[in-house]
Amino acid sequence: MQAIQLRSFGPVSQLNTATVNRPTIKPKQVLIETHAVAIEPYDVKFVAGQMPYQKSLPVIPGSSVMGTITAIGSEVTDFKIGDRVAANRYLQTYAEYVAVPASALALVPPELNDSQAVAVAVSGATGYQLIHDDLDLKAQQKILIQGGAGAVGTIAIQEAKLLGAHVYATANPRDFSLIEKLGATPIDYHQDYAQHLSNFDAVLDPIGGKTAIQSARLLKKGGKLRNLTSYDEATIATFPIDAAQTWLKPKGGPLLEKLYQDIVKENFMIRIDTIAPFNEQTVRQMHTALREDSSHGKLVLTF
Repeated sequence: MQAIQLRSFGPVSQLNTATVNRPTIKPKQVLIETHAVAIEPYDVKFVAGQMPYQKSLPVIPGSSVMGTITAIGSEVTDFKIGDRVAANRYLQTYAEYVAVPASALALVPPELNDSQAVAVAVSGATGYQLIHDDLDLKAQQKILIQGGAGAVGTIAIQEAKLLGAHVYATANPRDFSLIEKLGATPIDYHQDYAQHLSNFDAVLDPIGGKTAIQSARLLKKGGKLRNLTSYDEATIATFPIDAAQTWLKPKGGPLLEKLYQDIVKENFMIRIDTIAPFNEQTVRQMHTALREDSSHGKLVLTF
């Protein structure tokens, strides 16, 4: 099968087409014929050499996949050949076929096309998990979502509004109309917004660093901060809040299915910037776009 392999960490020129063996599935896995993948922030950091990796190169990157099941492991009972499914997994998705644990699979509703389904398989599912599990947000609570126009933020805003929370979101002013359309109050992240905002029950922060400290300042005593990247733990510990780093949990198929149900039932917006055919050139182009922060929505590649 055809795949994109990473030969060494660093420039996107190290992403190259390769012919490799089709994966052999284990008893609790299925084999997916890939229809679409999304370029995730994790993928970009991994290729750049910013994520830990102990095994040898080359390796097939990629952490989201959508497609059709073509083979099923002997212990899989909840899925069948021909099912349209999506999942997140650790690496190996930039390929024509992907082996995925059944516990990570979500059935894709017929109302969603391939690109929509894969666009939320990682970032959207992360936003859902943060709102419902990590922050356990309740109706009438006040939440700030950092990076509200991003792939995590747009889904998180919609889930928070669905719960009946009071939602604020930081963004570039160019995206204020989007934030308002989603139902949140936009906040210019260029400004010192901590001067006029306070008393939040929760902050969702996918940015970290100095932003995490700003987030901590906004929380009421006992308020929750959940962060997807690193922050100064010693400084954050000086605030009387519940702060923790988190990540998208494995075995997330049921969670992703719940997100799909909300997207279909509530007509959620899925922000997609570009859909292009999967090949070496487009993979490199999209990785470059994310490195330069020049996209305005999800980047999707179709097979």
